[in-house]
Amino acid sequence: MHWKLGQSFIDKLRGCKRPDNNYGENTNNHLEFIDYPKDSFYEVYKNHKGLYSFKWEQYLHVYDKFLANYKKENEPVKLLEIGVFKGGSLEIWGEYLPKGSKIIGIDIDKKCAEYKYNNENIEVFIGSASDENFVEKNFKNMNFDIIVDDGSHICSDVIKTFELFFPKLNNGGLYIVEDLHASYWKNYQGGYKKKQSSIEYFKNIIDALHFDYINKFDYKVSMEEINRLKKLNREIASLAFYDSILVIEKYYNKYRPMKECQAGTDNSIPEEMPKCEKSQFERVFK
Repeated sequence: MHWKLGQSFIDKLRGCKRPDNNYGENTNNHLEFIDYPKDSFYEVYKNHKGLYSFKWEQYLHVYDKFLANYKKENEPVKLLEIGVFKGGSLEIWGEYLPKGSKIIGIDIDKKCAEYKYNNENIEVFIGSASDENFVEKNFKNMNFDIIVDDGSHICSDVIKTFELFFPKLNNGGLYIVEDLHASYWKNYQGGYKKKQSSIEYFKNIIDALHFDYINKFDYKVSMEEINRLKKLNREIASLAFYDSILVIEKYYNKYRPMKECQAGTDNSIPEEMPKCEKSQFERVFK
C-alpha cells in the first residue's frame, strides 16, 4: 500500500473529512472501523474476536504495507513480539500471517503465559528481552523473520533489545519498533535530542546505512563505534520512519559497496568524471 492509499485509509477512518483547524476532532475517542479489503491487516485486526489488543491507527497501514508480501508468498514465517500485554496481538499475527507461521511472545508479566490462545503455534516466554542471560538461555539458536518491539518503551530497554535480537533476524527480515514517541518522554529515559534516547540511537543508524561514503570523521570517533557502523552497514538495507513506528529491513546479502550504474550516451560528459574521495577505512566485505 503506497502512502497515498495509506492517507486515504486514514481519512476514511476519520470520516472522510479533514478538519480546518488543529485537527478539530475529539482525539480521546476510539476510531470507528470502516470497510476495507478483507485480506488487509486492518480488516483482520477489525474482525478479531479473541484476546484484547490495541494499536495506534497509523500502525495498521504500516503493517499492511510491509507485511503484505509475506501473505502473497504464502509461506510460514516466524514472528517474535516483545511485549504481550493482553495477548491479542499474538493472536492477530497468527490470523494475518500465512498458515503454519510460528508466533512467539516475550513479556515480564507471568499472566501472559496463562492466557488461552486461539492458535497452537503461539508460544510465550516470561522474562526481559533486554536481559542478556535470559536471551542467551532461551533464544540462543533461534532466528526470526519478523521482530516487533512493543515492550517497555524505556530507551535503554529498546536499545539493548535491538542489540540482542537484531542479530537473530533472518536476512531479508523486518525489525519493527513501536511507540517511539515514548523516547521523547522523561519517564521513559527520553527527551528531545537526548543522546541516550532510542530515537537518537536509531537516527544514528542512518550513518551506518551510508558508511561506505564517509571518508573522514570531523570529530574523534572510537574504533568500537566505527566497527559497529561498519557491521550495521553490511546488514541494514533500509530504515522507514513513520509516526511513532520504525521498520528496519535487513539485507539478504551485502558483500560489497554499491556501484554506479550508467546507461545511454551523452557526448557532453567529460572524459574523466570526478571520483568520490577514497575512504580512510577499508571497504572489504567478507
